[in-house]
Amino acid sequence: MNAAARMFNQGVLSRGWAVSFLLERAQVSIIILMLVIITSALSMVYVTNQTRGLNASLQQTQVERDHMHVQWGQLLLEKSTWMMQARVQQIAEDKLNMVFPAGKSVVVVAE
Repeated sequence: MNAAARMFNQGVLSRGWAVSFLLERAQVSIIILMLVIITSALSMVYVTNQTRGLNASLQQTQVERDHMHVQWGQLLLEKSTWMMQARVQQIAEDKLNMVFPAGKSVVVVAE
């Protein structure tokens, strides 16, 4: 019989010995510490991934905001163009057949 078989038959490598060997206080502490380190590392990877995703979303939202700001400026410019006095007067004369009153037909009311 070889040496490993003899040790197994004598109980040196039996299950109780292996469990008692693995479950010594220092080794349990090391195993728990390793699990905590692995969990911490995986948590850090997860948080880093979430941060990158949120930063990408933030940048996209800022680009949309800038685009809308430019569009708002263009709409304000268009509004001021549509409300110009000369344009309003031209539309009133052409479409509504309105005329600007003569100077002597204008009456100023004092308060």
